[in-house]
Amino acid sequence: MDSRDAVNPDVAAHLESVRADVPGSKNIREVFTKEIMADFNHTKVVCLARELHDRVVIQNSFDSIQRAINELHILKPGEGLVEIELAADKNSLTIRDNGAGLSSKSAAEVLTRVGASGKSYRKNAGFRGIGRLAGIVFSDTVTFTTKTRGENEETTVVFNAKAMRAAMAPGKGSSKSAQILLKESVHAYKSPSNEIKRHYFQVKLDGFTDAPDECISSSEMSDFISQVAPVPFSSEFPFVQKIKDAAEKHQIPVEEVAITIKDGEGKPERVYKRYVSEYDFESGKVNLADCHIEASTSGQWWAWIGKKSESGAYTDPRVSGLRVRVRNIQIDGTEIVREIFREHAKSYVRFQDYYLGEIYMNAGALVPNARRDGFEEDAAWKKVRGELAAVVTSLGKEAYSVSTTGQNSVEAQRENLEKAKKNIRRLKKSDFQDADAAIKLSTDITKYQKQIAKGSQGADLPTLAEFQAIGAELVDIKREALARVGTAVMDLDRERVQQEARDEILREIMVLLEEQLSPGCYSEVREILVATFDIDADRA
Repeated sequence: MDSRDAVNPDVAAHLESVRADVPGSKNIREVFTKEIMADFNHTKVVCLARELHDRVVIQNSFDSIQRAINELHILKPGEGLVEIELAADKNSLTIRDNGAGLSSKSAAEVLTRVGASGKSYRKNAGFRGIGRLAGIVFSDTVTFTTKTRGENEETTVVFNAKAMRAAMAPGKGSSKSAQILLKESVHAYKSPSNEIKRHYFQVKLDGFTDAPDECISSSEMSDFISQVAPVPFSSEFPFVQKIKDAAEKHQIPVEEVAITIKDGEGKPERVYKRYVSEYDFESGKVNLADCHIEASTSGQWWAWIGKKSESGAYTDPRVSGLRVRVRNIQIDGTEIVREIFREHAKSYVRFQDYYLGEIYMNAGALVPNARRDGFEEDAAWKKVRGELAAVVTSLGKEAYSVSTTGQNSVEAQRENLEKAKKNIRRLKKSDFQDADAAIKLSTDITKYQKQIAKGSQGADLPTLAEFQAIGAELVDIKREALARVGTAVMDLDRERVQQEARDEILREIMVLLEEQLSPGCYSEVREILVATFDIDADRA
């Protein structure tokens, strides 16, 4: 029996109260503007909406699975599953979970409620009630299908996203009220089900406009999910047990859920975090030397930080940097910690990518903002940010020390000498026609000479002798390069070298000042130095 008419009156009745969920709203575009459409630039909105949708749908699935395990006891720990399927024609996407689902009595009301949610940020990963509808921005239809255990029918709610998007366009004036447009664009119905014991929630996006990469590429979706979602660590990561022990000790768990991705007719594949035993970095491949645990004295967070013995930034954006997580769901990639570096340890900001790791927050202590790219600026977050500032400053100093030691080592200078030899051979081959290349070679050698001078301090006699031999060869190469491009170039080179040397000295002075002065005093001194000596503020 088709029972659509039995549900539609409930939907229509609920739509009469939509305006109460978003105080002061007059039309449907205002409803969405409250959260994701402050600037209806199509590209910007699609990018934000697709991430908001994918992230929040996963969060909601996670919440539903946790409810099925912890409250309803219809799943055992470890039985939760989120399945993502990309259609073979790359024009639809389905996300399905085996969580608690929604009852037929409340499903239509819950799914048509815009901008309001009954969830608590203290208990739930997704709680604002808008993200599930973000797919409207880039899909023709958004269809929700759900069922709870013990019921003999499932509920389906369909949003005509294409019509809604057209009505929200600035050229249309967004004249229709939220209630009218939702009545015209949303329909719901119930269908009989013989699978009484089944429980699920499904979202299907059909008909893409400017399809997001994650919706048409399983590898892109996998990369996204591996970073954002609460998926397990890979068995290739050697510090899993140490992290589990830290989570138990500090009473902030690393919650997990199984997620699979199916591409067309292919087999579903499990997604894991990308942390492994070996990583790409600036100088090649490197293994982690240690997994260091940091923790808040107030108990609001703990972190694991991967450390390596070699200097250089990780080059894989899926793992590089320190990432903040709430209930093991990532909040805004690496930008939160990078911003703390900028505010409190600017001299070390480049070292953010010299580390990898995760910071797990107490879910009840902080309130994520609507876009899930940060936290509400309240007293709790300010306190935590201050604690993290002390950690990143210490990490910056450590990375700076390793970097300086590496740059000044005999091995590093041997590599620099080989680079210089290669470049002088190239210049000889072109009969020194490229004056700019000669100047750059001279500048590089001057930098190497300063590093040799630092490395020579306190070196034993064999090391000192090797430094001197490398330095002598570099002097010969520099002399040959400049002799062939004329006096004018030598003068220009001298000016550049002097400028770079001065800037390097000033940067080192700033590092020392930052260590010794209070943040406020250091900030004032830095502004004076930047203005007086015309230093590049981003590199100072």
